[in-house]
Amino acid sequence: MKQILAEVARESVVEQTGEEARLELQRRYANKKNAGRPKKLPGAPSKKRSAEMPLAVQAGVLKRMKTEVSGFASDNDFTGAMSQQLGLDKKSVRKLWARRDKVLKEQSERNFARNPEKNRSGRSGKGRQKATHRRAGRGLRLSGAGRKPEFASVKKALRSWFEESRAHGHSVKKRHLLSQWQFLLTRELLRLRSTKEASADAFERAGLDQKICEGEKQLQSAAKDSGKNRLRQLLLDVDAKNLQPDLKTKLSESEEQVSAKLTYQALDRTLWTACFSPLEELGNRVAKPSEFRDHVSDLVVICSDQIPLWIKSGSERELFADWEHNPLPQQHLRESLKNHHLSSSDQVTGSGDLVPPLLQAVKPSAAAGRGSGQRQKKAFLDVDALRYRVTYEAKQALYGLCKDPSALTGTVLPGLLVVHGSHARLNNIDRCGRFLRDETFEFSGKVVCRKAGASAGNLLKGWRQARDKDPSLFRQISLMSQPSANVDGIIFAWAQEELAALAPASVHVRDCFAAAWSVSGAESLFYSQSLQTVIGPKLTASLQLTDTDYARSFKSLARSAMDDLRHAGQTALLAAGEKEFWRASHLDMARAVVQAQTKMSERQAEKDWIVSGLRRNGLLAYRPDFSKQALVPLTDEDCCGASMGSARTKPAWLQDRYSWRDSSGIPVKPDWSALHGAKVVADLVEWSYHHSESQDEALESQVSEALLNVHEMPLDLQLPCIESGVLTLSLDLQRAAWHKQLSSDSELLQKKAVKRDVKQMIALAKRKLRGKLLEAMRHRLTQMSRQQALQRLVPRASDKKGSVTKKAALKQKKKTALGHAAKALAKAKALDEKPSGDSALVPGPALADPVSEKASELKEATKGPLYGRVCRILREDHTCGKSGKCTLHNLLTNKLSLVGVGDACATVIVSDQEVCEVDPLWKTPKKWKNLRLKRDLKQTVLRACGGSALFLEASGGFFAAEPLELLKFKKSYPQMLLDQHLRYGWELLRYNLSDSDENWFLDNKICMVDPKLSGQLLAEDHDRPELLQTALDRLRSENKLLFVPVWGHCPNHWTLLVLQREDLSENFSVKYLDSLSEKHEECSVNAARLLSLLLPAETLPERSSSGTQKSDECGFWVLANMLWILSPLCLEGPCARGSRHKLVLELMSELKAWLIQLSGEQAKLSKELLDKEKSLDKLLKSNRLRSEKLAAKSAEASATGLKLWNLAKQLLTLNKEPDASDLSEEDKSRIEHVRLTGLGVCSRCHWQSGCLDCDPAKLERYLLNKLRLELGLPPKAA
Repeated sequence: MKQILAEVARESVVEQTGEEARLELQRRYANKKNAGRPKKLPGAPSKKRSAEMPLAVQAGVLKRMKTEVSGFASDNDFTGAMSQQLGLDKKSVRKLWARRDKVLKEQSERNFARNPEKNRSGRSGKGRQKATHRRAGRGLRLSGAGRKPEFASVKKALRSWFEESRAHGHSVKKRHLLSQWQFLLTRELLRLRSTKEASADAFERAGLDQKICEGEKQLQSAAKDSGKNRLRQLLLDVDAKNLQPDLKTKLSESEEQVSAKLTYQALDRTLWTACFSPLEELGNRVAKPSEFRDHVSDLVVICSDQIPLWIKSGSERELFADWEHNPLPQQHLRESLKNHHLSSSDQVTGSGDLVPPLLQAVKPSAAAGRGSGQRQKKAFLDVDALRYRVTYEAKQALYGLCKDPSALTGTVLPGLLVVHGSHARLNNIDRCGRFLRDETFEFSGKVVCRKAGASAGNLLKGWRQARDKDPSLFRQISLMSQPSANVDGIIFAWAQEELAALAPASVHVRDCFAAAWSVSGAESLFYSQSLQTVIGPKLTASLQLTDTDYARSFKSLARSAMDDLRHAGQTALLAAGEKEFWRASHLDMARAVVQAQTKMSERQAEKDWIVSGLRRNGLLAYRPDFSKQALVPLTDEDCCGASMGSARTKPAWLQDRYSWRDSSGIPVKPDWSALHGAKVVADLVEWSYHHSESQDEALESQVSEALLNVHEMPLDLQLPCIESGVLTLSLDLQRAAWHKQLSSDSELLQKKAVKRDVKQMIALAKRKLRGKLLEAMRHRLTQMSRQQALQRLVPRASDKKGSVTKKAALKQKKKTALGHAAKALAKAKALDEKPSGDSALVPGPALADPVSEKASELKEATKGPLYGRVCRILREDHTCGKSGKCTLHNLLTNKLSLVGVGDACATVIVSDQEVCEVDPLWKTPKKWKNLRLKRDLKQTVLRACGGSALFLEASGGFFAAEPLELLKFKKSYPQMLLDQHLRYGWELLRYNLSDSDENWFLDNKICMVDPKLSGQLLAEDHDRPELLQTALDRLRSENKLLFVPVWGHCPNHWTLLVLQREDLSENFSVKYLDSLSEKHEECSVNAARLLSLLLPAETLPERSSSGTQKSDECGFWVLANMLWILSPLCLEGPCARGSRHKLVLELMSELKAWLIQLSGEQAKLSKELLDKEKSLDKLLKSNRLRSEKLAAKSAEASATGLKLWNLAKQLLTLNKEPDASDLSEEDKSRIEHVRLTGLGVCSRCHWQSGCLDCDPAKLERYLLNKLRLELGLPPKAA
């Protein structure tokens, strides 16, 4: 203990000679006023005074005494021992020991220094500042020591009022403190005067007079100089400081706490939803939940916020010389100027010829500057050129959260720079100034469409020129423009599209701004597979990583970069002899932003401030454990050693950070209604602050009775968050709530109840609209991919607010409309009251759901996902296949309004299930080709369908062509199609859908099963059914789209079985189409049998909707359904050719003309074959003579036909007939190909006899007969 005292003594010793000390004391004494208590004269002998022990030393001594007190039997022994150790008398030791609790408590709270005179503020540790002389000595005594104030009760009441006001979050100015002190002191003086009047003691009355007089003096002194001197003492009395607030907010402390906790709960719930929730719940927030869950190991947590940036301004401070900030006194300068004027006036001549120049140009110098005396500190800048605000959206990403084991790492992502201008994005404009891809958006109620390849005009022209100069800069940031340089719904959707390319699965932490809650924002988040969680309202500055760890440093770095650029540019201008202002170009602004962003990335590489910042803010608390299927808490070591809590947060926000989970470990859903509950509680607290005392006894009894009814809450507290226990209230607040309700006006309470119900109704309406929007987005995904839906999204920005003039006009228009409506209602009422004869009563429409009715009033209700898009009608009527622009998409009724439909530009109301969005890549539907066919084409079609035979093929008994039957019907009475008609109809579709230089059906592996093949498989009367099954298996394995016509009897009817897949390695999807109004049983059974032969594991699905035939036109409906399915595969889009009824009529006409053409060609071929058979003998004779002439020639002369010469020589000399070995190499390879691929039967021979295309033996005999014919030998019969 003596060591502690000795250490303090050494620190307080000041070496000074006696003479110097005496002189210093005399000087100080001479400067002081001769007032107050007597002072010791300088040079008088000093009395030794014991040093005062500081509180820090007392606390150290007391801690040592507490450790030794247990070793003594009595207090006297303990006091005596401590007196000897400390060198103090026993009385001082007892006094020190008696106040040990106060000393230790105050030392632990305030941490005083051991030598308060050295550390003037009286506190130790970092951040010690030099205090004023008035505060010197703090830390020597306990608080409350020293001179007592005259009005202690006033000081105590003022301090209590001030602390309570600040605890309630009230703003207290210095004048408010002074006014409250004056009020309290005046009230105290009134009390003293009343006490004086009631007192009979003269001595007491004299004391009260003196105190009242002192109080009046203090009040009078407070009136001087606006009470500045009194305010200094008042600030010390209440320990207050007049400072500028760091954060300006509208929230109370309770609202802040609730908002912060809801932020944490929302983030935890979103993380659990991303990793472990059922796919149904995840599907409410992303388009493809299974795809999201597949990439959840690569989940990225993104934090972003907008930073307003005055990019051209740079730093505002400059260095000024001494003669600039401390110029010569004005008195001296005025005197010099006056003397100069007096001296110069004597030298003026009468002629006035000598006029002084306006300026005597000399080089500037510091000496001349010292004599200026001007106090205005000037800078060579153009203020107007610095006024350029942009918005920079900073983005930070957290990786590795869902990878176990994996270290958490942070990355600074490329930022988004939003500048002034019309809506545009730089990455959609090429170097030539043309748009790269289509983009559509709606701004201020007007839809803007930009097509790929169109000129961008002057959009972002300066920034495009800057990109041409330095393309690498704009690969590090994304640049977009908006009229006010803010992030609205359009910019939000475009930015989300870019983020979707960076992360297949992400959780985005944003603040609560309008674009994040817009319909466009919800659609873009849904399609981009991003889960959004928000920072609570007004807590961005406290919890958002961008604000706490990024924004301030980024702004400073951007200003520094701009200062460097301005210094270099201005220096270059001045060096060139141009006294002009340097103005930042677009390239300079981009460089400043990119340089600041790069610096922040370098700081992140040196020290991971992203992970530590998220941990300090309380956002980083859990990581998913996929082995346990739960969220597990993170440790400080996992987060770069950072702990939760910062100077921007409060411990109360984080106390229950790991407690918001249910029994199974699932984070609770955030109840955002608690925000309104916290606001109600804050209002109640304020009301109770101003109405703490009540004098109405009847009202108090009513409040007490109401409190006894625990099942009923006051009207203001009847909230879901309070009733569920999310928010709880103390008994005194409940009493205040009842007091407020019972003392309020009933009409006011009723208005509040109505207003609350309206708010709840609007919340329910928005929730319902959200569900309807989700349904509409899901339906859109059935027509296109997720990437296409994201690219073709039509973002919208909020409508402009109406001006005062426009509002007045609308108000007048509303009055006029109301007048017309009143007249119409009166007229309708008169007609209703007029008696009618036998008119039937028509029931009125049923009352709508109140939530739906309220939702229909919201402007978002009529702007669904298809609003502003060009849509095609899919409904089976006269408008099918026609397109129009959607001007209304009602989410509640699922109705669309399309304008400009068809040639008549009609307006059509349809369901959103009956339309699809038009893809700009869709092609114009191909028209039916001209049926003036070449003979080669007609012969190819006839041969493929078995309608023609080659010469020597029919006569040789190899194959017999099937006669073609023409269609003889009128459109009102169609003819039942035969199987050959379906074959020819299929060839008609192939002819019209394929170009002349391509085989589109073969390339896309599309085929139709021959109806004869399916008929024979169903009949089961074939000699070799295994061949038919092999043919069927080959068709199934080699094609991606297979059409199977199915025939049935009783009545005769055609249906269609469709097998489709995207790739040969995938499984088929099966569809069954029937054009009858009722199910055809036999066709259904036959289709099931054929499906079992094609896909044994599949079962026949229910028939799909395909329209209804009118009469015997089922065959045409089969062809129409084929064309209906093939049209989208040709990139024409669905229903491109109109309804199926229209296709049936077109097919009737086209097929009839097609068959007439083919029938004529078949007749010509038959006639030619007949003529060839009649002239066969003549042909044999001529060929025989030719062979004899050929054999007579020498081998050299017949070199061109050497093989034929050999055959002719052998025939004439050796009488040897040709065999298979004599065929050409081309013929042999053709036979070998048929031997390898042929089955012996095919569609050309109707799966019966075999033909040249499927039977190698018949092909060999046919080729030998052709060779025999060339040699003049008659063909051999089969």
